[in-house]
Amino acid sequence: MSSPRKRTKIHTSQGRGLSEPQLPLHIALAWIIDRVFPLNDDCQPVPIYSHGFVADILRIIAREVLEIGSKPATFLSLRDELDPLVRKETSQILKRNNKKRSRGQDVEEDYEEGEKFSSWMTAFGDRFKDISEGCTFLDRLEKELRDRLNYADDEEPTELPEPIERHSPLGVFSRTLLNTLRKLSFDETTHLSREIARWCGLDTDGPSIHAGIWSLDRRSGMEDSLDKRIKAMQDYQSANASGDYSKALSSLKRFYDYQFPSAGRGQHQHALLNIANFHYSTGGMESALAAVEEATRVTRTAGDKACLHQCISLAQRIKTETTAVAFTPAETIRIRQKPIFTNRLPEGQSPMDVLWSVKPALDLGEPVHIAFRRVHLALGKELATEGHPTEGDKKVSKQWRTGQKLDMAAWNATQAGLWGMLGSDALAEYHEDLALSDLSPWADGRLSVLLSRAARAIDQAEYDTALAMLLDISTLKGMSLSSYHRWSKVVWTVLERRAKLHDDEKSLDHIVSSRAPSDYSKRAGPGGPMRETGHPSPIFIENDNTSDSPSPPPRIPRGIPLMHEYIKDLYKKVEKLQTSGTPPHNILPAILEAVQLSSELGLWSLHRYGVIVLCEVMLQIEGLNMAEKVVGELEKIWDQVLGGNDLECIARGLVCLGKAKIDLALDKHDADNDTNNDNDDGAQDQASDGLLGM
Repeated sequence: MSSPRKRTKIHTSQGRGLSEPQLPLHIALAWIIDRVFPLNDDCQPVPIYSHGFVADILRIIAREVLEIGSKPATFLSLRDELDPLVRKETSQILKRNNKKRSRGQDVEEDYEEGEKFSSWMTAFGDRFKDISEGCTFLDRLEKELRDRLNYADDEEPTELPEPIERHSPLGVFSRTLLNTLRKLSFDETTHLSREIARWCGLDTDGPSIHAGIWSLDRRSGMEDSLDKRIKAMQDYQSANASGDYSKALSSLKRFYDYQFPSAGRGQHQHALLNIANFHYSTGGMESALAAVEEATRVTRTAGDKACLHQCISLAQRIKTETTAVAFTPAETIRIRQKPIFTNRLPEGQSPMDVLWSVKPALDLGEPVHIAFRRVHLALGKELATEGHPTEGDKKVSKQWRTGQKLDMAAWNATQAGLWGMLGSDALAEYHEDLALSDLSPWADGRLSVLLSRAARAIDQAEYDTALAMLLDISTLKGMSLSSYHRWSKVVWTVLERRAKLHDDEKSLDHIVSSRAPSDYSKRAGPGGPMRETGHPSPIFIENDNTSDSPSPPPRIPRGIPLMHEYIKDLYKKVEKLQTSGTPPHNILPAILEAVQLSSELGLWSLHRYGVIVLCEVMLQIEGLNMAEKVVGELEKIWDQVLGGNDLECIARGLVCLGKAKIDLALDKHDADNDTNNDNDDGAQDQASDGLLGM
C-alpha cells in the first residue's frame, strides 16, 4: 500500500502570507495548540489533559503541519475529528475531579473548566462571526503563541521552562506563523479575518463597520503607546539632567518597554546599548560592561553590523578605562617618542573611535606632538569613508559602514586642546572658534571650549572676563548636573586664584569651606570623563584604643594611571612643599621629575612653569652660588614665557630673574671688595717694607 502523496508546500516565511490558502488552517491549528497547552497567570503549564489525549491532538497537528495527508483538513473535518476526542477527555476529567471532591479536596478553576465539554472548532468559528472581533482574536492569539514559546514582550526568552521547544517541528511552525502575524497591517488583518470566517463557513457579505472601528482603536492604541514613549524619554532626559540617575534608568527602560509586537527584535540591541551607555556615563562600569556584552551577543544574532561596531567601541572604551595604566608600580617611567602600542590602546575602526583615542593616548604617556597624528588619521578615515570606490576598491573588503561620522566640532575642539598643551594660544583660539561655529548639537564640547577659554583668561589675570563668560545666561541654560559640576569647579578656581593673589585670607577661607571636596569628582582611568563619586573618599583614623574600629581597605597599587594628572600632582606637591618651608634639597626630586616629564611629553606651558619653579628652588640653596645657572635657564625660555600670555608665570619669572641678578650683583660686589681689600693689603705691605728698609 503506497503512502499518501505529499502535498506541495505553499507556506513560506518570506511573504506576507495572505495569499496562502492554508493560512486559515494554520490559524486554527494555533488555536488548538493554545487549547491543548493551557497556561496559568504566571505562564506556567497547567496539566489538565492526559498524555494520551495530548498525543492524539499533536498527531492531528503534526499531520497538517508536515502536510503528509492526502489533502488539507477543512473546518468541518477538523471539528468532526476533534469533538469525539474532546468529549471523551472531558468525561475523564470530570471523573478525576469528582474523586477529588469525594475526598474533600478543592478542585482548581482550570480543572473545573476542563470538565465542561465545548466544541473547540465551533468556539474558534464563533470568534470570527464579527470581523472586528476576529481582528482582536488574532492579536490575542499572537500573544498566546509567544507565551507558549516562552517569549516575553521584549522578545527575550524568560527563565521559565518553555511549553513548546522552539526548534521542534511544532516550535518552527509556531515561530513561522508568529512572524507572519507580526507583519500584518490593519487592512491585511481585516482581510485575514474575513478569509478565516469564510473558511469556517460563516456569512461575510456586506461591509464591516466594526472592522473600521477596530482599526481606529488599534491606531489610537499605538498613538497612546507613542505618547507614553515620548513621556518616558522626557522623564529620562529631565532626571538625567538633574542627577536623579535611578529615575533616569527606570525611565529609559520604560521607554524601550513601550514597543509593538510588530517592532520585532530590532530595537532590543539598541536598548541594551543605550542602557550600557547610561551606566558608562554615570560610572557604573560593571553594569555597563554586562549590558554591552549582552548587546553584542544580540547584535551578532541580528546581524546589525552598525550596532555591533558601536558595541565593540564602547566595550573597548570600558576596558581601556578600567584596566589600562600609564606605568605599573614595577615599571620605570620612560617616555617613548612614538605612538602607544596597539596592544595597550587598539587602533579605532571609525573616525570617532580614532578621535576618542587621543585622550587615552595622552593619559597613557604619548607625547602631544605624536598624538597629533590621531587627529589627522580620524579626518583621513572620514574622507576615505565618504569617497566613491573605484573598480579596484570594490574588489577589496572594506571596513564596516557605521553611523559614527566624524563630528567636526569635536575634531576642532580636540585640536584646540592639543595646541593649548603645546603652548600656542593663537592656534588654540582659532580651532575653538571653528568648533563654536559648527551648527551640530554638541553641548558638552561647547562647554569644554568655554572652560578652556576661561582658563586662559585666568592665566592672563582677567578674572572678571572669565567670570563673565562662565556666568553668561546662555551657558547656564539647560545645563545638566554633570556639566554643572565641571562648570562650578572652574568658577571656584577663578575665585580662589584671585583671593590668593590678593592675599585675601577671609575670602579664601570662605571659598575653601563652601566648595565641594577635591575628590568629589574624579576620572576612573585613561580616556574617561570626570564623574561625580557622590561622596568623598573615607578618611580612616588610626586608633589603638578601640579594636572594633574599621580598618582601611587594602589599596591595590596601580602605578601611574593618568600621566598628565601625575605631572600636575607633582607641581601641586612642589607648591605645598614651598609654602611649608621645606628645605630645597627635598623639593628638587619632585620638581626635576615634573620638568623632565613635561618636556618629553611636549607640555611646553607646564614645562616653562616648571623651569621657573625649579629656578626658585635653586635660588634657595645656600652656599652653591646658583644665581648664574638660574639666569641662564630663564634666558633660554624667556621669549616663550613672554609669548605665552600667562601673567602669573611672567611675574614669577621676573621676580626669580630679578633675585638671581641681584645675587649675581652682590656676589660681584663682594668679589670686587675682596679684590680691593687684597690690593690695599698689598700696598700697605709694600709701604711697610719700604719704611723698614730706610
